[in-house]
Amino acid sequence: MKENSIFFKGILGGLQVHVDPQMDLEIVKEKLKEKLESSKNFFQDTPVNLVFTGRDFKDDEKEELKEFVAQQINIGYMDFYNPTEKGEEEKEEENKEGLTRGTDEGMTKFYKGTVRNGQRIDYQGNIIIMGDVNPGAEIVAAGNIIVLGHLRGMAHAGVNGDMDAVVIALRLQPTQLRIGSIITRSPEGELEKPDYPEIAYIKGDNLFIEPYTPGKIK
Repeated sequence: MKENSIFFKGILGGLQVHVDPQMDLEIVKEKLKEKLESSKNFFQDTPVNLVFTGRDFKDDEKEELKEFVAQQINIGYMDFYNPTEKGEEEKEEENKEGLTRGTDEGMTKFYKGTVRNGQRIDYQGNIIIMGDVNPGAEIVAAGNIIVLGHLRGMAHAGVNGDMDAVVIALRLQPTQLRIGSIITRSPEGELEKPDYPEIAYIKGDNLFIEPYTPGKIK
């Protein structure tokens, strides 16, 4: 088995776990346990989110993994991205019952790279952008939006009316920000932005933006 048959990548609030499609479940559990044990001091008591990619896990394997991981750490959510090639309509119908609500477990789309002016990323679940979102770009999600970079375009989380959705970015500078039916725009002129991640969420009828820290999402 190649050394890179399973590898881990940090995401906000947890880990992306990429697994070789042919890897045996017991080896997955063994490697996962090693990684979680070595990271215990980092995560401490904070709920950890895990997103599995690469391998098509069966339903019973998913349940076994969830039970196994629950013995190691405090789980935030676990998600599995199915790599099987299917038509978009077939995948949409298949995933409807697994779509996210607020910060609950749900399907997640990963996009690697810069989202440029004129581009639009739209998904009926969570969206994680591993890069920047430039002015003129649009990110639209039924669930949450996480940007591992600068968010300077338009972001609309909870597009189907989910007021529990959140938007998180390493640098939150959107031209327009929406969550559910609530909308806000950036003020005119250049403003100095904080040098730390921020989270946007709805409380009551108002949109709040605060520093993001582990454990912020419940």
